[in-house]
Amino acid sequence: GAGAGGRRTATGEGHPAHPPGPTPDGRSGPAGMPPRCRSLVADDHTLIRRGIVSLLNAQPDMEVIDEAGTGREAVVKAEAASPDVVLLDVAMPDLNGLGATRMIKAQSPGAQVLILTMHDREDYLFQALRAGASGYVLKGADIEDLLTAVRSVARGGVYLYPQVAKALVGVYLRRVQSGEDVGGFDGLTD
Repeated sequence: GAGAGGRRTATGEGHPAHPPGPTPDGRSGPAGMPPRCRSLVADDHTLIRRGIVSLLNAQPDMEVIDEAGTGREAVVKAEAASPDVVLLDVAMPDLNGLGATRMIKAQSPGAQVLILTMHDREDYLFQALRAGASGYVLKGADIEDLLTAVRSVARGGVYLYPQVAKALVGVYLRRVQSGEDVGGFDGLTD
């Protein structure tokens, strides 16, 4: 790595992952750094959930503010705690992660939802994106992929696990070849 709290640029110089000073909403973290990313982790498998909680809490720029074991519990806790990021499993009892995503985004549009699942099915990916998820990570991902995903969606970005992104591009290319999306991007070229 580039040292504590930094990452390397293409030139090899390290710089802080977050600029010092208060955030646009005026909050400030320790020593003038931005506040930690506040997360809610929802998974019906206690061992998996607690492992993710421990991993995130071990990061200096992250803190888990609550946990949930069902989709409905995640919706209630997200409304009460106002997390920056909600990590949701797809397959949960009571209300699945896709339904929970729709409800969380409706009640708390500023909360970013990151789907964390073992399902690499295209239909789940598209349903998650339509529901308002900002990211989709497979449970088989490396730890660094998960941390990158959380940081990315917390900043308002989008994160698709590389294997999932490849599938998404494949679907798009099949649609273009079949004529479904012909001309959809004509305005982007000269």
